[in-house]
Amino acid sequence: MRHSRSWLAALLFGSGLAYSPADAETARTPASAPSAPAHPNSTLPQQTTASFGDWTLRCTRTAAAAQTCEVVQGISSQDRTVAQVALGRPSKGQPLQMTILVPASVTFGTTPALSLARDGEAPIMDLTWRRCLPGGCLADGAVSEDALRRVRGWTEPARVTFADGTGRIVALPFSPRGLTQALDALAKDDAG
Repeated sequence: MRHSRSWLAALLFGSGLAYSPADAETARTPASAPSAPAHPNSTLPQQTTASFGDWTLRCTRTAAAAQTCEVVQGISSQDRTVAQVALGRPSKGQPLQMTILVPASVTFGTTPALSLARDGEAPIMDLTWRRCLPGGCLADGAVSEDALRRVRGWTEPARVTFADGTGRIVALPFSPRGLTQALDALAKDDAG
């Protein structure tokens, strides 16, 4: 299970939200589980990336030479990354999962949700808060086949909504540009 969450470490590592990979592993694994660094004698790259529009496919290799991948998009405000949205499988054979990383000021009584950016649009899926650390809070949820079909059909901006620490609803928009191609590449990687 140690390496099953390495895709989350990759998400947090590249986020610029003051996390270290060790913090990411701590967020998702028991305190007694050591992190699994990539094998030092491997000739394979420890991390690779490919860009698809506004999305990045990021793959990380673990000590056992297993590879986990995710597609990720940073959400920026005033030229700095303030949040991230990622889709990936925690480990081979598990369902696709969406994970968000947002600033550390949230209200847990309101479930974060994913929807199209239109006013009044019903959420495509609800997420569950998992943990907050000084650099941000994590929420995730399994992506149903229906939600995946709807996500693949996006042509307009989407958003993640949540209540901040004061209870105010925050809507963080993100782009669908390149998402279908990134998900196709992710599916190929998952199959291989």
